[in-house]
Amino acid sequence: MGKRLTNRQTFNQTNLQDVPDQSGIYLIRNRKGSCQYVGSAGAGRLAEGLKEHLNKRDIPGFHSFQIRTTTSENEARKLESEYKRRYRPRYGA
Repeated sequence: MGKRLTNRQTFNQTNLQDVPDQSGIYLIRNRKGSCQYVGSAGAGRLAEGLKEHLNKRDIPGFHSFQIRTTTSENEARKLESEYKRRYRPRYGA
């Protein structure tokens, strides 16, 4: 598992190409840096999960994202729960 979150990256198609196809969690932040959403993805769907939000534009004001990879879907779900308690995101809580 990645030991910490990656640096923030602007939410666009180019940066999403660099997201690994692994299990993990992702945080979506607004321009001020506040956490708006925490999600998890398993079985190599991390990039897919982020792309879905970019295409839908379902989280108002999203600007950047961070990821943390895990070794399994179960680990990703546990981490997602931990990060939701820590950051109390506005959406998907």
